[in-house]
Amino acid sequence: MLIIAVYSAGADDTIDLLRSGAHLIQNLKAKGFSDEEIQNIFSDSRIKLYPEILEKKGHGINYMSKKFGLLTRTSVKRGQMVIIKNKAVFEEIEHKYGVEKEAIVAIYRLETNLGRYEGKYLVFNGLLTLAVLENRRSAWAEKELLDLLIFCKNTNKDPLSIYGSWAGAFGLCQFIPSSVLKYALDGNGDGTIDLDNFSDAMSSIANYLKSNGWKKGNLQKKKQAIWAYNHCDNYVKAVLAYANACKKPMR
Repeated sequence: MLIIAVYSAGADDTIDLLRSGAHLIQNLKAKGFSDEEIQNIFSDSRIKLYPEILEKKGHGINYMSKKFGLLTRTSVKRGQMVIIKNKAVFEEIEHKYGVEKEAIVAIYRLETNLGRYEGKYLVFNGLLTLAVLENRRSAWAEKELLDLLIFCKNTNKDPLSIYGSWAGAFGLCQFIPSSVLKYALDGNGDGTIDLDNFSDAMSSIANYLKSNGWKKGNLQKKKQAIWAYNHCDNYVKAVLAYANACKKPMR
């Protein structure tokens, strides 16, 4: 019987995965994980549940608010400086994927404030919480947790070392695990995908947008691609507004 020890709110608790996570275990085995690998993962003392995230919502951010500060002079200048300092990286990305540097930096700004904040939750624990505690996201979270473990196995990463959002997004581009498997790239050519690496993350954003229909000179196609990145109309408007602001001469 496979048991994991879960530490939550200072009290020890246990979850019988044969009861609450049997489908996850079955899928892990189907993907080539051995009983020993599964046991090693789920017996890690860093595992804990975050029951407080069950009530969180994925949308509702007012990107154009004064508090978010998206279009302030300082915010726009920071984005422009990212473009200037990484000119060669962006020129290569634009040539390869046809996605303008300003749009990539706009997503970078909205997702992690240009790398200043990637999230405080262990991604594994957040997805495990959503997968094993009953809520409307359980099936989705189980799949994302599986994809996280597949990515970590493929890249020899410790799955309990990755921090990100409560909803499982991580890296400078805030990809969820399924997006990592589908769109993440080795942008700097070092043989591994690291979404905390600037080149990898920016290339991955461009690949995501291109794969979802981005086309230079076609505003509707651009909106469609950005909406695929985040299913929120306000997000689409904010990305385009910041991208346009970054194209203006630096003040």
